[in-house]
This record gives sequence, structure tokens and C-alpha cells, in this order.
Amino acid sequence: MKEISNFFDSFSLNHSIYKNSQLYSNVINLQKNENIPSDINTIALINFSINDDREKFITSLIKLRNYLYSYSNIDKVQILDCGSFINSVDAKDSIDGLAYVLSDLITTGIVPIIISDDRSVILAIHKAYEHIKRYYNLAFILPFIDINNENLWEKSKDLLPWHDYIFRNNLLLNTATFIGYQSYLTDGDALQWVENNFFDLLRLGDIRENIKSAEPYIRNSDIICIDMNVMKKSEAPATMLALPNGLYAEELCQLSYYAGMSDKSSVFTFYNYNPDKDLEDQTMQLIAQALWYIAEGVSLRVKDYPFTPKTQMLKYTVIMDSPVNELIFYRSTRSDRWWIELPIKNTTHIQRHTLIPCLYEDYLAALQNKIPLIFWNAIKKKA
Repeated sequence: MKEISNFFDSFSLNHSIYKNSQLYSNVINLQKNENIPSDINTIALINFSINDDREKFITSLIKLRNYLYSYSNIDKVQILDCGSFINSVDAKDSIDGLAYVLSDLITTGIVPIIISDDRSVILAIHKAYEHIKRYYNLAFILPFIDINNENLWEKSKDLLPWHDYIFRNNLLLNTATFIGYQSYLTDGDALQWVENNFFDLLRLGDIRENIKSAEPYIRNSDIICIDMNVMKKSEAPATMLALPNGLYAEELCQLSYYAGMSDKSSVFTFYNYNPDKDLEDQTMQLIAQALWYIAEGVSLRVKDYPFTPKTQMLKYTVIMDSPVNELIFYRSTRSDRWWIELPIKNTTHIQRHTLIPCLYEDYLAALQNKIPLIFWNAIKKKA
């Protein structure tokens, strides 16, 4: 950790305002070179901005910490507060530097959470996975799918074509999921692109009807990218677009909790937060609460798949009267969560992705000869 501390600005908080019963008691300051116990789940909190108004953005995130660290303490989790990433003169060099830091944290078993004001942070995460040469699943929680709809992003401050790196000739991307999108904001060509690539979709209406349906998709993802534009303006006014419809605050917290609990999820980012609009700190407090729920979820991880081999889980075989002769399910005795096995051979390089998370309801549906959509898309992609 001492080496990566050189990439960050030092900062200080008023220690006297916190109590032992608050989350601050679990915080480790990167600049102080404190020891990090290896037997406790650790998340790393990082500020990142390569835009002209960086200083104002970073200042707002120091204030965000005052909210986060005043919340109730959580057992079995610690927060490595890295502070703010020091930019290079060139934006691409800054992204490469952050990628180096993230790769070091991920390989150490620490879960980074990056708060940024635009999507360029996603490119840094991708490059981190390039460094460690690991295949990954990617989940976006966002208001629309804009791969072919860049005009909607005139208000955004993106400096780099991150999607070119992520979705074109990216041999490391195993699959992607788009959660919370709104149909009337999403171009038909973008939806066709998603279908052609056998990616997964969950509309805002799907979340509103049954938020639990998102849990397997989130549990299947190594990288969770939360676009704050996904929020309803009345719930979070300080976003880049401030849309009239979107997620409610409690829905974001529930999805964050799912993400934290996933043993597979190894990096998170919140982006497109705009402090200029946060006159009463409403959005800032919401992000702080979502971070708290991620931390609580991380504290409850039980090292399920992919850390626990399927041989240590309960196996259920369902004989099907369909093109698929049988479906093999696995249930964890630690968490009672479920997975479906993909019938794929020679999977050494994608071993982390051969079991697809599902719900108990998917197992019950299989007993009625119904095949889960998440399974179909995975099979088509591997075909």
C-alpha cells in the first residue's frame, strides 16, 4: 500500500466529531501507512476527476465522507480511505495511473469504490483488468443505453471514447448487463446491439415490479458501474442530466446492498455526480448511504462461488423436455443462493463464469420446463 499512496493527495477529517459507534472507527487512512488486517473484508474509497472543475468536485467528496463516516458502525469490514487521485498533465496518463492502482488493490483482495464526475473511470477499470489479465462481467445501472446515441451526452464531460475500449474487440469482456434503463430514452438500434451481443437487460419497470430480479445479474458481475443519472430528479437532483423518472433512493440502496454481498464483485464506481446542483447535499447523502449499504453487503460476504467450488454446494438436476436436455442447479449451504451451470467444456480461462447466478424461483420454473433467460443468453454467447 505504501507505493500506491504516492498516487493520492493527503487529506484530513475532524476526528473529534465521530464516536466509536460510528463507521469512522473502521477507517484506515492510506497516507498514514497503517496496517491492513488481512482477515477482514476491506473496501477502498477513491475520488477521481480529470475535469476542469476537479477541485470543487473533490472538496464535495470530503464533505460526503462526513456523512458516510457518521453512519452506524458495521462489523467485519474496514474502509481504506485513499483520498483523491493526483492527476497527470495528460488525461490518458491519469487513467493509466488509476488503472495501475486499481489492479494492485484488486489483486490484493481489496474492493475499490471510485466516485467520479464522468464515465472515463470505466476505462481505467477496464485497463486494470488488462493488467491482471482477468476476464470480467460488467453491470451498468443506468438510465439509457447510449452506445449508438452519443447525442444524449452533450451535457456529459466525457473526454475519452471509453465504449470503444469496452465493447469493440475487447477479449476480456465476458458479458454485460444493463439495469434500470428507460425504454423511451434508449435508441432501438442500441437495443438491437444489446440483443446481437446476447447481453442482458432489465428495464426500470422490471426493477419497480420486482427488485429481487436484479440480484442474480448483479451477483454475476465483477464490475458494477452506477450512473447517478439513473436516479429520479426528486430523489437525487445533483446529477449531470437530472431526469424526471428513475430509481427511488431506497431502490439504489437495495441494489448497492446486492452488489456488496456478491463475492464476485471486485470493483464499483459511482459517476456523473454534479456537486454544483447539490444545494442541500441530498444527492451527496444518497451516495453516502449507498456506500454504507455496499459496505454492509461486503461485511456479509461468505466466500460463495467463485471462491467456493461447486463440489461444496448442493447439486440439483432437472430433466427438461426442451432443446436443453437438463439443467443443473447448485445451492450454497452458506447463503442459500442459487446458480445454474453452463454446459461448456475447456473453460480454464473463464472458470469464474461457468456458473450463472439465479433465483430459487428459476429452479421452480425449470421444474415446469421453463428455461431462465439469463441461461439462454449465456449459452448463445458461448455458442
